[in-house]
Amino acid sequence: MWQRFKRLKIVQSFCILKGNTRTSVICEPLWGIPYTIFIFYFSLYLMEMGITEQQLGIITAVGFLSGAFFSFFAGSITDFLGRKKTCLIFDLIGWSFALFLFLISRSLTMFIIATIVNNATKVTGVSWNLMVIEDADSEQRKSAFNLLNIINISLGIITPIGGLVVARCGIVRAERYFIIFAILSMTAMFFIRNSKYVETKVGQQILNEHKGFDFKERLKKGIYKGTFKQLASNKRLRIAMVVQILFNLIIPLGAYNSMYFLPYMTDYLGIDKAAASILGGVYAGVMLIVFLFITPSTARKNIHASILTGLFLQTAAFFWITMLPHGIMIYAVLAVGIYSFGHGIFMPFFSTLLADISEGKERAGIYSLLNTVTAILSAIIGSVSGFIYAADPRYVFYLTAFITALCFIGMIMFIVYDKKQVSAEN
Repeated sequence: MWQRFKRLKIVQSFCILKGNTRTSVICEPLWGIPYTIFIFYFSLYLMEMGITEQQLGIITAVGFLSGAFFSFFAGSITDFLGRKKTCLIFDLIGWSFALFLFLISRSLTMFIIATIVNNATKVTGVSWNLMVIEDADSEQRKSAFNLLNIINISLGIITPIGGLVVARCGIVRAERYFIIFAILSMTAMFFIRNSKYVETKVGQQILNEHKGFDFKERLKKGIYKGTFKQLASNKRLRIAMVVQILFNLIIPLGAYNSMYFLPYMTDYLGIDKAAASILGGVYAGVMLIVFLFITPSTARKNIHASILTGLFLQTAAFFWITMLPHGIMIYAVLAVGIYSFGHGIFMPFFSTLLADISEGKERAGIYSLLNTVTAILSAIIGSVSGFIYAADPRYVFYLTAFITALCFIGMIMFIVYDKKQVSAEN
């Protein structure tokens, strides 16, 4: 029995993980469980607290602008403090403290302040990614990203439990319970994970090189000087970054965790707010099937085809969402199922692809620049998204479908160039 269990591909993918990569995967549930529960109803909570659709757009825009600020310095901060220390400090600020601010907020101003503080996690977005990938090889990275997705998505199956709490307590009271739980669980996770983390080899090398330099001297040397140099000589990386930036732009629009997805399903399509949690279960269930059975069995040679398939399905799903009939849950379930299947295929493979083609000491700068550009563009989209939704909620999903279609085209360009490069080398 045990030998048969060990032969499962998903178990084998965990067994190959080591060090920081393994620690990141093991500790993830303590973050994923509370995040999954509180984020699903968060936009409805804000609206129950008096935030209008236009103000949701303002909060989204301010969030991305503050995210751009933190992202701009994220690479330098990560290199200056080290990956391990950066994770602990900015997770405590961006999650534990920010969630406390959301808990006590009662006005638009306070929600904006909490959103700004929450975006300090953009710094951790760089440092944590480096902790996961820097001491790992390509196969370990693929396994780690897939397992992390499995953990967070499988936890989404508990979303209907959140729906029961909402049905019993109401949106406001239930969401406050969820936030309190998130503060306690996430804070415990940050300290437990930090006790097991060891600074990466590249991170330690950079710390040794910068010993005796203060942060101002680090900034004077140029934050992205080496990063732009690497981008200039690596066309594959440039194309991949454009695809990643474009894909990230759907987050403030029609993505599952956006501010507009659940309001669209409940207010526009007329699906019951408590029953809407079923969509969360469908999203999690379909993605879990992909991560458990499809991703581990997909050969590396098929990574490009998997990415293209994922983008195509997401584009089709977003178009279909604009045509869903009012109040019929089964069609919404099917649309979310197609979207989550495509999203599940796309995410681990593209994350692995980006990590593989961004090797070297400039990786922190690359991820920092990526997040900075994404945040600036997302702020622009976020600032008008509320007005777009107010004009016609379907327009948000039309725009989302258009962006994922652009990602599909960008990925085709990447594959064509990649094949030409391989042919030239041979």
